[in-house]
Amino acid sequence: MKRYITNENHNLVSDTLEFQKAADWAPVQIRLNPQMEYQKIIGLGGALTEASAYVWSQMSKENQEKLIDLYFSRENSAYNFCRLHIQSCDFALGNYAYVDNPEDKELKSFSIERDKKYIIPFVKAALAKNPDIEFLASPWSPPAFMKTNNEMNHGGNLKKEFYQMWADVFVKYLLAYREEGIVIKRLTVQNEPAAVQSWDSCIYSAEEERDFACDYLKPALVKAGLGDVKINVWDHNKEILVQRACGSLSTDKALASIDGVAFHWYAGDFFESVAEVNRLFPDKELIFSEGCVEYSNDKTGSQTSRAERYAHDMIGNFNNGTVGFTDWNVILDSEGGPNHVNNLCDAPVMCDYKNDNVDIHKSYYYIRHFSQFIQKGAVRIWCGRSMDKVESVAFKNPDGRLVCIILNKSDVDVNLALVMEGKQVDLSAGKHSIQTVII
Repeated sequence: MKRYITNENHNLVSDTLEFQKAADWAPVQIRLNPQMEYQKIIGLGGALTEASAYVWSQMSKENQEKLIDLYFSRENSAYNFCRLHIQSCDFALGNYAYVDNPEDKELKSFSIERDKKYIIPFVKAALAKNPDIEFLASPWSPPAFMKTNNEMNHGGNLKKEFYQMWADVFVKYLLAYREEGIVIKRLTVQNEPAAVQSWDSCIYSAEEERDFACDYLKPALVKAGLGDVKINVWDHNKEILVQRACGSLSTDKALASIDGVAFHWYAGDFFESVAEVNRLFPDKELIFSEGCVEYSNDKTGSQTSRAERYAHDMIGNFNNGTVGFTDWNVILDSEGGPNHVNNLCDAPVMCDYKNDNVDIHKSYYYIRHFSQFIQKGAVRIWCGRSMDKVESVAFKNPDGRLVCIILNKSDVDVNLALVMEGKQVDLSAGKHSIQTVII
């Protein structure tokens, strides 16, 4: 077996270890059972926002290539599941919509010309490095004229008379991106549908999401020959994940039309909520669709604590049934933007584009322990541990190799035994460390 550890210089170093006959007892254990299989993984990655794309476009050609390689090469983060925004979001250079004429029922004026400036070249560069990337797309707000508050920001609701037109915009978007060679396989109905934000936002109840998905979006997709595009609801925090899932998946029609539930991390762990939705709706995808460190809430946190937050949340979500992970912005500028309402945030990679400098944060290296080694199509396997100083999760890849990721967030070194099928290997997990074991 091989073990990969991120050292003090953030290099991924490896050593080779051998299993021995299991001892009768070990004080700290992680136990694996490859015969006990759970959910299949669809992929891991991040969001390719207009902000990320703009920052990337301002870098030198050399650093543009470096950034694409960091995220999408097989030797580095190997991202293969990424999120896009439909129309503008807060991490865009400003509000924009693909159509702004309420009389244009046939959407003849629809245009993604804005996306062609920054987003689409960025996405195409990523696809050139890894053609197997799958995409999830989410709207932050319908066009202003479709909403009760007549603006894209500050919440408001989608007017019922525009449900069909908005569903048709989804279809136009998917087809326009396919013309660019970008196939989007998943949608969410609305980003953060319970939050009135100072940026692009729109409010839906669970039942409104259900009705829009079942009666308008799904029929529009089927009519356009896009019936295989999966629809996810919620796309917001975990604290009311169960309540929202039950509300949106409350009819037979909903169960047939809605494929999964997406969620964010901003309210805290709530891993029990993920587990309960997985128990109630075992055939529905559970997708972590967004998480980042918001500077408005965390201006003093260390890079280590931020990196550990990612790993802790990923381990907890995967252990409770999550099938996919998308971080928020893959790249931001050195201030945590651009953001058109100054909602600045951290990202795994920050760029001072004025001086053409790339700053790789510790969170990048922690996420990489998951994204590089967990292959698309992997299945989670049973992984038990004897103490809470270490956290762990394990998978079986399609190539047959086992992957076990071990996190130690504590202030002490931990010696442990990794035990499987009557054999064990002794490992050390240094304080505030992460490692990946490949068997």
